[in-house]
Amino acid sequence: MSDLAFLALVKESLEQLAPGVTEEAVLKGSSLVSPQGWVLGMAPPHSSGHHYDVVALPEVDVTPGAGYQDGLPCFVDCAVAASGDPRHAADAWVQTTGACFLELLDRHGRFADRTGPDHARGVPGWYMIASGEVGYGLDATETRRLQAALHEANVLHRLVGLFSADLESPYVNGVKLFYGGTPGAMQSEIRINGERHEAASAAMAALNLPGPTVFTAVRSYALLLPMSPDGGEPAYDPATELKLGFEGGEENAAEPGHADDDHCHGAGYGCGGRLDPEHPGFALALPYLVEELSVEERERRVRVDTGAMMVVDGVGNFLKVRLPIQLEDGRTLVYLAWVYLEAAVIEEVVRHVHAGTLTGHRFEGMFCNAIDPWGEDLLRAPVTLQGRPPTAPGSVGIPDIVDTDHRVLKNVLRKSWPAEVVLGAKDPRLRLG
Repeated sequence: MSDLAFLALVKESLEQLAPGVTEEAVLKGSSLVSPQGWVLGMAPPHSSGHHYDVVALPEVDVTPGAGYQDGLPCFVDCAVAASGDPRHAADAWVQTTGACFLELLDRHGRFADRTGPDHARGVPGWYMIASGEVGYGLDATETRRLQAALHEANVLHRLVGLFSADLESPYVNGVKLFYGGTPGAMQSEIRINGERHEAASAAMAALNLPGPTVFTAVRSYALLLPMSPDGGEPAYDPATELKLGFEGGEENAAEPGHADDDHCHGAGYGCGGRLDPEHPGFALALPYLVEELSVEERERRVRVDTGAMMVVDGVGNFLKVRLPIQLEDGRTLVYLAWVYLEAAVIEEVVRHVHAGTLTGHRFEGMFCNAIDPWGEDLLRAPVTLQGRPPTAPGSVGIPDIVDTDHRVLKNVLRKSWPAEVVLGAKDPRLRLG
């Protein structure tokens, strides 16, 4: 696959994770260039095959006096299409390295964790922006088990003494963790600014992480930034600033695939970005029925995919909607989920969108995602939806689920739930201590 073709996949995945971030970004040469001031470029691969090296430049002001004394701020990471599908490699890059890149520019904790040096999961001496653990493999249960193990091992906190001297950039240093392979042949690797660190990799292997029963791989990424002289914030703060127009937490997606489901190419634990502590929200990338299709079937059957609406031949018509869940502590957890609509209903919705009359319009659908802790009990629940006002000029408000006759979903909508039941360890308030 050509550099531009792979970057086109990265662009699509970035847009799913952060709608609007690639608006007016241009693919040219071997780069994806954004008018907001950031660039992603392709570097020559270290090996042939399905191996892609992506260089991220948070800002590219090269005018005299821009303040770069030691070269442009940048970091590099590779992605490998282990399944043979470059789209999987692009998604894995975006859900880890790309999530950190977005968070570096966005600064709101929507895409990755921000952790100071004194935190229990922090890196002493450094300010850290860290992704979740993204996994893929032949068995979803094994993938989740290894993701949890890598997360709990707290590798960077424990091993920083081995590689801190090699964090040479005065701006931002990229650190990748990889753990994967087949039973009896697992590989542990830590890469610092794109280069394998032998001592740290050997120490990671000595942590005796559990092995899987089938092929499984997990990766995560972190940006380590020098601390400012006062020790409170990172010394480097890019001039680039994203303008994404998120409202509250309803679009603070955990990852472009799921929150509590198992479909981040077989992953299910902590993929992608992180939650706003006061406005937690998850975005589910696909309806359950579409997730069940193979990659080949999906490519063949999906006829329309706007990000908010999908038409899938032989499967159905789907619309993205909001499922608000009240928490006992006063917060509202919002899922961006999917509902199935009859053809006549989705045509009516489209007419209201074009006429600007969707707000307040009520229509019927069928819920199409499994969400923990209720799981598949929610599938096929009949729902009543109502259009909402747009959150920004020129946008369309995502409809709310406002009612249902389904026993389980009715309880979800009407009760207030303990945060530990519906968020558990993913509650960002726990990470904030």
